[in-house]
Amino acid sequence: MKRFLCKTLCVFLSLAMLCGASVTAFAADGQSKVLTACGGACAYCPTILIPGNFQSPTRVLDDDGNAVDCPELRMSLYGDISPRALLRYAARLAIPLTLTIALQTDAGLSKTVKKVMAEVFQDNVKDNEGRHVRNIEAVRYPHALAQYTAEEKAPIYDSFPLDEFIGIAGEDHLYFFSYDSLGSVSELADELYAFIQNVKRESGHARVNLLPCSQGATIAGAMIERYREEMTADLHRVVLAIPALDGTYLVGKIFNNGMNKQDGFVYRDMFPSLLGDTASAYALNLAIRLLPKSAVHRTLDGLVEALRPVIANASCMWALIPASEYDAAYARYMTDGTREKVREDVEFVHRAQANARDNLLYLKSRGVEVFDLVDYGLTMYPLFEGWEAYNADNMIQLESTSGGAVSCPVTETLPETYVQNNTYCTCGGSHISPDRRVDASAGFLCETTFYFADGKHEVSAFNDVFIRLATALLTDDDFHSVHTYPDRYPQFNTTRYGSYDVRNVIADVRENVDFTSLSDTDAAELTAAIEECESLLSQTVVDAPAFEQAKLRLDAILVKIGFKSPPAEPSAFQTRSAEVMHRISDRVFQTFGGRGFSDVLLFRYRG
Repeated sequence: MKRFLCKTLCVFLSLAMLCGASVTAFAADGQSKVLTACGGACAYCPTILIPGNFQSPTRVLDDDGNAVDCPELRMSLYGDISPRALLRYAARLAIPLTLTIALQTDAGLSKTVKKVMAEVFQDNVKDNEGRHVRNIEAVRYPHALAQYTAEEKAPIYDSFPLDEFIGIAGEDHLYFFSYDSLGSVSELADELYAFIQNVKRESGHARVNLLPCSQGATIAGAMIERYREEMTADLHRVVLAIPALDGTYLVGKIFNNGMNKQDGFVYRDMFPSLLGDTASAYALNLAIRLLPKSAVHRTLDGLVEALRPVIANASCMWALIPASEYDAAYARYMTDGTREKVREDVEFVHRAQANARDNLLYLKSRGVEVFDLVDYGLTMYPLFEGWEAYNADNMIQLESTSGGAVSCPVTETLPETYVQNNTYCTCGGSHISPDRRVDASAGFLCETTFYFADGKHEVSAFNDVFIRLATALLTDDDFHSVHTYPDRYPQFNTTRYGSYDVRNVIADVRENVDFTSLSDTDAAELTAAIEECESLLSQTVVDAPAFEQAKLRLDAILVKIGFKSPPAEPSAFQTRSAEVMHRISDRVFQTFGGRGFSDVLLFRYRG
């Protein structure tokens, strides 16, 4: 039960995804002493990593400014889902749930769900002045990561494996701009500007690189909007990583229109997407039919209503609302005169979003090189109606991350008669993906945008080629576009996950396996399996099927020699019960569609 509720909460948190310090906070901590080993004389500009949504460590402070314990659901979104809290929530839901089933009408269930969810997220709500109701602050890292302990750096490296960058440029050239993901974009823009000035002083370098990820790109974009001219002198390179240049429909459409209430999602796909292909998931597809359809819909609305207060007064979240959804959201929340400070911040966010293309192109015209790394080939999460129409990385539509590339739904390809758009193509050649699902020439960074097929937003940092490409762009000043190293880093590539695990396993094997104790056959196979994996890992043009086969080969020999346990397989009973429940669930859906059992008996929602 706890696993289900935790995963449910995590999915609904993606609605808010993906997702009070002053400017002097960094300036006051600035150092006059240069702390880099090179003294600012090396070829590598310091890089500032700006993380994505809820990837900055945060803490809750008491009235005296001391850190207090608070259960964390993610890095900077707080919610109490401890076992005791989950039991308390279940007890509160028991009576309205029982009455709703017995009376076949919403007997307070949706209101209770809304109250419970509001209680879970109450510490994240901000008042109409844009201030946290609780004293929450991001843990700051004003110096290069070389200045911190392994424990202090662990949350950063757990999210961003930048070992290769550190090996080239040094840890004294890497900085982490942490921030409150529910904070004020206007304040964060000023903070980032001050942070850049501090990095220049501390590193001895005249220019810096920016590596903004996901929501971090909206912070960088706001800073550039406010300090565009200054940035032409301060910035060397900007490497955008899956940036939310035009927000995400997961925030905008759900914020405006609520959760997806299409029958196929609610009665067939929702629980399997949360729990996987299990008997319990398909059993819940049947159990939800004990409720009337009206109660189910009102409960889903209650979930969204509980999250809206978290979003409404946080301009960082408004930065994730696409321009096409902005007017409706603004009319709903910003026109009653109760949020004037927040309204000004939100309007600034919208201007920065609208001007992002022109601002970045202006930087390019003044010598700042700008690159973009994006994932594509997946649908959006099916949490809003119309999700299947977008080519995405699950969290953000490609049109946003790529700055306007033309794409088609993942189940389709561009027509044979399609002609390349060429809106921003400057060097000629084809910019249509090999799978014919993307025309990159329409993106405003066409010549410097790299695409990874089948990449998933939440784990892009664990695609080793993605990180190696970002590292190359940040450390190789001869790397200027998709045409520079097409044999090593083509514009269109494929995603590779699991490489870090394989490297760790190989290192562990070499340290702990005595090859002389193995039979000649096993030693030869283990050596060959390792060599095959390492050969594939050395390649930056990904052959994903070959890599998966190589991993299986390595696993097989490691299991055979007893170095690794065989993977746990579901029991025959679990497999069979899941198959049976899946068939029953599908048959009931085909027969009755999106209706509760009482709706069927009372002939409601037919056709």
